[in-house]
Amino acid sequence: MNSIGAPLVELRLLSYRPAEMAAWWSALLGVQPHPVTAKLTTVTAARLGVVIERSQTAFDYHPEASGVTAINLTFDEPDDIRATVDRLAGHNSHPYRATRQGAVTALWFRDPNGTDVALSLPSGNAGPDVNLAEWPDELDPDTVLADTEPSR
Repeated sequence: MNSIGAPLVELRLLSYRPAEMAAWWSALLGVQPHPVTAKLTTVTAARLGVVIERSQTAFDYHPEASGVTAINLTFDEPDDIRATVDRLAGHNSHPYRATRQGAVTALWFRDPNGTDVALSLPSGNAGPDVNLAEWPDELDPDTVLADTEPSR
């Protein structure tokens, strides 16, 4: 019988700026990019692989044209999301928005092509007695980032 590992989601992204895309996605996933051919670079983590293909005809991202409105990555631990945010800051990429849907808080970034990428984290204060409908949908990204800081 064949042993099949954990599911790996693979995104294939066309870009006319593949070096910037590879650097950004590498920072996001915390792994090194691997050039495969002159046109293809892969960035692969445990459960997500990104294939970046150089294309002279690619344009900036438009959800209406691609049909993809956002990419959402879920984190279990605030330390993990904080490390990812810090790596992205090293590429001058900062969250432009923070949202809450139910008991999940998301920090929103854009990759170099303009694709919306959400980093989601379960909200820690969502106990059984909390009325999630009373929580705001839009949050201040700086406040959410402060909440991910390690306790001192």
